[in-house]
Amino acid sequence: MPKDYYKILGVDKNATQNEIKKAYHKLAHKHHPDKSGGDTEKFKEITEAYSVLSDSKKKAAYDQFGTTANGAGPGGSSGFGGFSGFGGGRTDFSGFNFGRGFDFSDVFSDFFEGFSSSGESAGEIQKERGSDIQVDMEISFVEMALGTEKVISIYKLQRCSKCKGKGAEKEEHLEKCHVCKGTGRVERKVSLGFGSISQIITCHACGGRGFQVKKKCSFCHGTGVTKEKVEIKITLPPGVENGNILRVEGQGEESRDGIKGDLFVKLRVADHPFFKRSEADIFYEKEIVLTDALLGTKIEVPTLNGYEKITIPPLTPNGAEFKIAGKGIRIGRTGSRGDEVIKLLIKMPSKLSSRAKRLLDELKNEGL
Repeated sequence: MPKDYYKILGVDKNATQNEIKKAYHKLAHKHHPDKSGGDTEKFKEITEAYSVLSDSKKKAAYDQFGTTANGAGPGGSSGFGGFSGFGGGRTDFSGFNFGRGFDFSDVFSDFFEGFSSSGESAGEIQKERGSDIQVDMEISFVEMALGTEKVISIYKLQRCSKCKGKGAEKEEHLEKCHVCKGTGRVERKVSLGFGSISQIITCHACGGRGFQVKKKCSFCHGTGVTKEKVEIKITLPPGVENGNILRVEGQGEESRDGIKGDLFVKLRVADHPFFKRSEADIFYEKEIVLTDALLGTKIEVPTLNGYEKITIPPLTPNGAEFKIAGKGIRIGRTGSRGDEVIKLLIKMPSKLSSRAKRLLDELKNEGL
């Protein structure tokens, strides 16, 4: 019976190449012979189906003629089916094409990294990097507006000062790893059921370091790192907002290889008793009595840098706004600042004396 490659991969006949590839990778991961519960025959079948449907010419021929395309039946040497040339052999598939246009190095790139047929290293082992650290910090409204410097104390991992990260009590207590011969990598043969590939992996015995420790450092107990309390000075730019995260490069934990992670400071800006923020401007509400609004006056208002006096002209209406230029939030590191806006609220009296009523009656008679 002709094979239904679409059914084998579980895709529609109108599936895109991306959908076909995703379906194949999902099934290949599931049925790979090296995995627990893997199925060699099923793996061969889905790989055969993918080798056809991933090739536009083969797919077109298959859609028209089925698995008997090119004049050969299923399993024939020139047809789509069959893996007769791969049974039991140990084959390196790096750069090998299954038929025309089918590259195994592309197919298996999701399974293995840096596989090699020669057993040579796929590149130097990357040195270990220290972990990042995140801390929370609360700052005042004024510190947010003008910028500030803070010093924080934290405990974090530092490379051991005694063994310099080696983990050994003395230099002579280090010996070349007997498993990887000091390279930090070993070759692993991976069986695919119908062949095998070579994979270069990190040496499990030395963790990729190339050496083993005969006697551990008495200070770090062989870990290469110790936890220490450190003080870090942080410069906070003006204008930050709640939830902003400031990255301080190289102030995270340090690995035994001496590479430091980063420190991330999550900021919380405390509310101000009376100032409100709108971008670079700050707002302040000030109550004045009715007579001051009618007759005019001078009032003193707080700013981020102390107090200033402003003049209120006669007949000022409720809700009138006055601006003090350059008294708002500092903008970046340019030195320029937003403004402070004062909103006047006229406070109405809760009760009137007999004299006040008499005076108001007189004003009323004058049409006020």
